Amino acid sequence: MTSLPTMSLPASLLVCPVCSNTLEQYDKRWQCSNNHSFDEARQGYLNLLLAQHKNSKAPGDDLAMADARARLLDSGVYEPVSNLLNSNVQGLPQRILDIGCGEGYYTARLKQHLANQGCAAQIVGLDISKDTIRRAVRRDRDIQWIVASGARPPVANHSMDLVISLFTPLMPQGLEGIIHSDTDIILVNTGPQHLIELRHIIYDEVRLDTFSPIAKMAAAGFECVGEDAVQQTIHLTSSQHIGDLLMMTPHHWRVTQAARERLLAHTKLDVSIDVVLHRFRLSKNKIAIAGTESK
Repeated sequence: MTSLPTMSLPASLLVCPVCSNTLEQYDKRWQCSNNHSFDEARQGYLNLLLAQHKNSKAPGDDLAMADARARLLDSGVYEPVSNLLNSNVQGLPQRILDIGCGEGYYTARLKQHLANQGCAAQIVGLDISKDTIRRAVRRDRDIQWIVASGARPPVANHSMDLVISLFTPLMPQGLEGIIHSDTDIILVNTGPQHLIELRHIIYDEVRLDTFSPIAKMAAAGFECVGEDAVQQTIHLTSSQHIGDLLMMTPHHWRVTQAARERLLAHTKLDVSIDVVLHRFRLSKNKIAIAGTESK
């Protein structure tokens, strides 16, 4: 006897990464109409990352990096970045996708921010790292956490009201199918002064590069409809927090051992936060073309 599906999310939200048919939940098993089946992990997340979409055996951040990020973010020093995101979410979006959610700090705080306004949003947190998703489940079991590729989000066509991505190289080609004409896409990236004090300690030369996603998004048919920023000094009061900050950045992979030791000799450090937020929507031309093609 087949049990009836128990839906924690609408049947139309998650889709099969193999055939893109709707996934339905049967207790701890998710299955599509083509009988592709995925078992929910005992920790409470769903792994929808196909082997051919991995770039390594264990892609993304490892457990040590996930734990370092969780410790630092839980200290509250990056709360201004979370507040920047939350203050730029317009309206009360019902369905939200966080691409590159990491261990879920920003995702969970956004959910609480919306709940305080009476919005019980349904949120999917997506990351390619199994270790970070395992940590994310600990934050909020009511968020649907999935291991998947941000280039191929396994969510239903035109289902998302809001897509967010913080400090993650976004692949806009994966967005078009999952959004609708009124979907906001919020990208958060670092500015030129971000962690400048830390960088001066670990590098002989520091470049003040500025990254903007506007050109890349415009080429994919998205226009920038809003921009905001936060610049603030945070105070790290232990070598543990300084080391955790290093581990949650790309500098962790680049720094020499000597530079790492030089940094960790500090027990206190004031560091600049320089973060820029851009909000995008499908361009009017893109919407018009899509409307013509659908006729």
